Amino acid sequence: MTDKADPSTRATYKTFRTIQTRWIDNDIYGHMNNVVHYSLSRVRS
Repeated sequence: MTDKADPSTRATYKTFRTIQTRWIDNDIYGHMNNVVHYSLSRVRS
């Protein structure tokens, strides 16, 4: 019924970076906090 695009694969992206985070930067599910993600993307751009 709905036409969903296939999810992207790793091959779609040119660059990967390993970023070390602190314990407090993540929520209880292991997801990075949005504010931390934004601040890291601004510094590394």
